[in-house]
Amino acid sequence: MKNIKIALADLVPSNELQEMQDSFSEVANVSMRTIDANGRPLTVMSNISSICQDKFCKQCLPAFLGGEGIIDEELSFECMPGLKHYLIPLEISLSSTTSLILGYMIVGPVVFMKRSDKEEYRDAAGKMGIELDQLWSWILELRVFSYRGIHSLKDMIENMTSRILNLAYAKMLMQKKVSGSRTVRLFERRVVNLQHRDEFLELFLDFVMQVTQGSAGSVMLLDSHKGILEVRSSRGLPSFIARKASLKLGEGISGLAAEMKKPFLINEEHVDQLILDRLKRPAIFSSMVVPIRSREDVYGVVNISSDKAQPVRFDETTLALVTRAAGIAGIALESMQN
Repeated sequence: MKNIKIALADLVPSNELQEMQDSFSEVANVSMRTIDANGRPLTVMSNISSICQDKFCKQCLPAFLGGEGIIDEELSFECMPGLKHYLIPLEISLSSTTSLILGYMIVGPVVFMKRSDKEEYRDAAGKMGIELDQLWSWILELRVFSYRGIHSLKDMIENMTSRILNLAYAKMLMQKKVSGSRTVRLFERRVVNLQHRDEFLELFLDFVMQVTQGSAGSVMLLDSHKGILEVRSSRGLPSFIARKASLKLGEGISGLAAEMKKPFLINEEHVDQLILDRLKRPAIFSSMVVPIRSREDVYGVVNISSDKAQPVRFDETTLALVTRAAGIAGIALESMQN
């Protein structure tokens, strides 16, 4: 394991890394960037916030990467009171006990839990040479995350990037054919690590529920041999429904979404004519059914709904975000099957 030299670019082309970062950023509505293990930027910042301006100050990197930010146990640091950046390690497994960090995705700045009072930013505004009102307006643009919300986002990104990077590393080892049987064993070990599909689906559904604020949701996976969709993860559904729910391709709204590779949005103003006769749950206020796919391959469907007791109206913007998230999930599921 000594003297292993490998960079993120060896596993994921820079344009694909940028696209993956852009997707996470768009879905979560946060600023994001990616750096290598030495703190050098690998991507252009996605969804750049007004407060970041044209370039980063030293506080926007942790001290161990050459900045001034003090890292905490959550792998986060503040650039000013109440504004946090979260580091997500991008790493590969070298053995069952050893891993190698190739870089970090950084989420932020974001507001954790709640914004500080406006007056607490006066000193920061003075150091930046701007009016307090200008700084405050920038801070109001930033997304506020709960503890659960930021951890759902971090867990999902770390889970997905880990699977993509480890699969790419395993493929690279196979292509190099280093040490014959040893390479095969390493590949097999990584395949085992990539099989925690159900855990990933739980993280994915938690993330989508957090983004949409839906009251119920499920992920159905497609058994391509049988042509049947089955629930593998659910939230807010009666257990007896979740256990027994299964649909053939083309059956119900979920089956139709999978068969047509088409997302559906349902609210009081928008119902696709294709599904009018399939609406069977009057208690639902608004819902979305989105296929989980990678390129032309469909791996399942994610269903999110809002009931009349806790109405949240989904729209085209919400549908676009969930569709983007489902696309990322499709890439991860594809990597687990290859």
